[in-house]
Amino acid sequence: VGLSLPAALAARPEGGMKNVAVIGAGTISQRVHIPVFQQQPNTSVVAVCDVNAARAESIAGETGVPNVYSDYQKMLAEMQPNITVVATPNVFHKPMATAALESGSNVLCEKPVALTYADASAMFATAAARNLVLTVGTHFRFTGPMQAAKTHADHGFFGRIYAARTVWQRRNGIPGYGSWFTNRDLAGGGALLDIGVHTLDRALYLMNYPQPKRVTGVTFAEFGPRGRGLGGWGSDISKPSASTRYDVDDLAWAQVVFVDGAVLQFQVAWAANYPETFVTEVFGTEGGARIDGWDSVELYAMLNGLEVKTETQLPAQKGSSYDQLIANFVRSLDGDTSADIVTPEQALVHVQIVDAITRSAAEGREIVL
Repeated sequence: VGLSLPAALAARPEGGMKNVAVIGAGTISQRVHIPVFQQQPNTSVVAVCDVNAARAESIAGETGVPNVYSDYQKMLAEMQPNITVVATPNVFHKPMATAALESGSNVLCEKPVALTYADASAMFATAAARNLVLTVGTHFRFTGPMQAAKTHADHGFFGRIYAARTVWQRRNGIPGYGSWFTNRDLAGGGALLDIGVHTLDRALYLMNYPQPKRVTGVTFAEFGPRGRGLGGWGSDISKPSASTRYDVDDLAWAQVVFVDGAVLQFQVAWAANYPETFVTEVFGTEGGARIDGWDSVELYAMLNGLEVKTETQLPAQKGSSYDQLIANFVRSLDGDTSADIVTPEQALVHVQIVDAITRSAAEGREIVL
């Protein structure tokens, strides 16, 4: 359907200084998007927009952003940015990203790019029709351990990856309790749509994004409704009370079977009676690996008929995983074909799987794609 990212970049290179506008003045914009784009040599953050005008003014003052808006459509019309960041509650991703694309701007959208596969497909089609780039902030592929594991995968260490398990379970980490994070009308879901997309991307990145065939999933909300398992992330956090809204999942487990026969086990939780776990495990015909979320890659293989276990020397990195995602995004807009960027095809696999897990959990059956 004309979703090729290289074709879009070739048709509309973005050389020179790029103006960046940010929609959403929440925690991630304040801590990540604005400062990281300000650190790039050829991007300038020219505006920030939020329906909470006071918050937008405050963040603009703290970060030195010159223009503040409360109407994103007015901002797009007046500022005509080269890059727009969409970092708002999930339900607004589609209309805001689409408006930015229609104004002629490339878009970095926070995950999930959309709540349904149909919406995501429409968004990427809009980008392709205008020779623009729409990408997603699934930045955990850029951690040192993931980059090391990807090098091994690309050089054939694992052989054929026929199975994987990917897990992100927090002990106490429900974000923005009582805010949009825990409101189904605004978020669309909980842990599954939040950290679940990151967790999926880690495994799929190493498996080279096979096409999903069958999905079975379950979700639970055992901590949030009781005001337990709360974390510190988010601009608005309420104290637990009978009136605090929490109607999203805080744990999701699933199994995905792919067209090529490979299988993926998936586990995420914002809160659980279990130690913090952030790991991706790979099972290949020639080798296997356990990739810790933060600091290690253990490799397993046979050498001269003997079992071998070794730990990989991690590559040196400049900045955080999100620094790497944004730097690669900007390089890609400059026509650097070596830049690693979340492509439309990859992002659509995320959404297709998450959409199927949501449906499977709601309907109590396997979803055949």
